[in-house]
Amino acid sequence: MNDCEYLDKCPIFALFKSEGAKNVWISFYCQGSRQEECARKLLKKDGKEVPRTLLPNGSYLPPSW
Repeated sequence: MNDCEYLDKCPIFALFKSEGAKNVWISFYCQGSRQEECARKLLKKDGKEVPRTLLPNGSYLPPSW
């Protein structure tokens, strides 16, 4: 499976303080089998605004991250 076409420009990952946590999200949603479930990707494909802190699973990144 190829990487998500939005991976290189996805702004959510710049907000992560932990490389380990970031890499887990990327492995599941950006490089893995859950690409088509990514809430960010679904909004983007529908031409809708993607909230900056929206995580791929549809929840939001806590302010403390």
